[in-house]
Amino acid sequence: MKYALLLIICLLPVVVDAAADHDAPVYFDLAAWIAAAPEDTVLHYDALKLTSALQGLVNRNAPRLIIRFLEGESASGVVNIDDYWYEKISKRWRRVAEVKKEHSLAGVVNAFRDDVAGWVVWDPAVPATANVASTICGVEDLLPIRADSPLLERLHNAGVEVEVKRSLVGMFDGGESGSAKCDAYLWAKREYLDPGKCHPSLMAFFIDGYTQRPGAPGFHYDDLPNTKLANHDYYIAHSAFFFDLLVWPDEKPVDDPNQPLGADHDTLMQILKSQYERNGGNSFTTVGGFVSWNLKYTEHGPAGGARHPVHTEWQYIAEFSAHNMILDADALGLACLPNASAYRHYPLRERYKQRERPAQRPLENKTYALVYMGDYDSGAWLSRNIPRVWDDPARGEIPIAWAFNPNLSDRVPYVFDHIYATASPNDWFIGGDSGAGYLNPNLLIGDRLGSGLPEALDLWVEHNQRYYDKFDYDITGFVINGFHGDMPLRVQEAYARFSPKGVGMQLGFEKPLVNGTPFIRHSADIYPEGNNLKKGAAQMALFAKPDKPQFLVFRWILQTPTTLKDMIATLNGRYPEHNWEFCDPHTFFDLYRRHLENEAPA
Repeated sequence: MKYALLLIICLLPVVVDAAADHDAPVYFDLAAWIAAAPEDTVLHYDALKLTSALQGLVNRNAPRLIIRFLEGESASGVVNIDDYWYEKISKRWRRVAEVKKEHSLAGVVNAFRDDVAGWVVWDPAVPATANVASTICGVEDLLPIRADSPLLERLHNAGVEVEVKRSLVGMFDGGESGSAKCDAYLWAKREYLDPGKCHPSLMAFFIDGYTQRPGAPGFHYDDLPNTKLANHDYYIAHSAFFFDLLVWPDEKPVDDPNQPLGADHDTLMQILKSQYERNGGNSFTTVGGFVSWNLKYTEHGPAGGARHPVHTEWQYIAEFSAHNMILDADALGLACLPNASAYRHYPLRERYKQRERPAQRPLENKTYALVYMGDYDSGAWLSRNIPRVWDDPARGEIPIAWAFNPNLSDRVPYVFDHIYATASPNDWFIGGDSGAGYLNPNLLIGDRLGSGLPEALDLWVEHNQRYYDKFDYDITGFVINGFHGDMPLRVQEAYARFSPKGVGMQLGFEKPLVNGTPFIRHSADIYPEGNNLKKGAAQMALFAKPDKPQFLVFRWILQTPTTLKDMIATLNGRYPEHNWEFCDPHTFFDLYRRHLENEAPA
């Protein structure tokens, strides 16, 4: 009875009263403004960069500027993602339930002119200065503008005063490092990062002002969402340091091919070390963003590198891990996340409870399967994909292990409040890559890639315990170690402290059962889209062996409950001899643990 009452209370909407004297937030339809503006991708880019920076400045202490920008998928078709979330958030949070609509960019800028200390001009001859400008915006309360931007005349004609306080034009010529790009970042490091002016545990790894059409004359930005400019607001609000540098020491980057070999890498290492020194190793730094693998640093198309995109991703993760950093991985495709600076103020409860764990089941001679529904190690991916997967009509019909990394609640708290309020008895939440943040845990111990930093395994346990306790997590579905081999026993013991009910692994480990915690390696990644259900079922069936019981874990990325439901039906129809049972994560790991303890099937 007490549990039932608690459950009812937990599922009630949380509506937070706003202060009586607050001003209604400004709501700006940037999508409509861009649609009505001339077809000039540089103009559109500069407007989005400006608007996002303005959001970062004015939303620091409260949600004062909300924008409408992003189209995306939902279970019922294409929707405006910003409309979707505003509707849900405003019903539960009265602070944003009423807004003042503004239709012009100039009107928005003028509405908040008292919050802006001036403007910083970045140099298109050195695209890295676009990121340096974003760092400066967060520290000095400035707005960014490209030198000779087509937006300047429009703003001037609309009565916006552009008072330049800093100009980066012509400042960097490679005299320090042999690279104008690296000189810009090294200067910003000395001016802002080293003195402690930037956030001690937050950084921004986003592509700079580089064109999205390499090889074409001038600058072109044909895909505004994947410029990731809309994500800048959250990081500017926190005065984070922005960077975009190649991680490989033996390559030259496509955006700066004449630099000395290793200049990008050396600059990156100096920045990571400085960031570590800012927090003294007392916290993990969250790095927002992802390698822009389609344009830079990989072997893909025009990106100009020698390595596969996944290998490049893993190398960044390795270096970040060795410097006590986790990645909030806003990767290409679903990279765009508007309004995080406003909605980060959404009030979460002190703690959230999942439903009571399932009763223990008898172990039988079956093929037990767990589908890991990921990858949600990115605030952008999570927020953007919820309308498609969470509103899917089949959700609730089958048990699902949703791998929603709990650290994302810092940037998208509204998502977590929404899913806990609307979860069905078949929805379960587990940690993803690689817990409360994407890193390589093997690099928290030992020589740590030669970084010289002390071990951070206990810090990792404390970090995870904080988030796992808040959201009632006790399972980690997928731990990635990249190039760095099987998990040693010391790291397994650490995971057993905060993820006691089970851990899924990309690679191997020393022991399958550690202090009562079962560890299992994933069987395969499966991509069962559309007509590939039969193909996906055949792939999964390859892992089913005659000996029972058997335990299999399959990683699915961005799939829907309907697809999982159809896949289960396909497997049962085509491969019934394997006696499949798809479990919730708690039942799966409990049965697996008992199997490891040599319990005989019933």
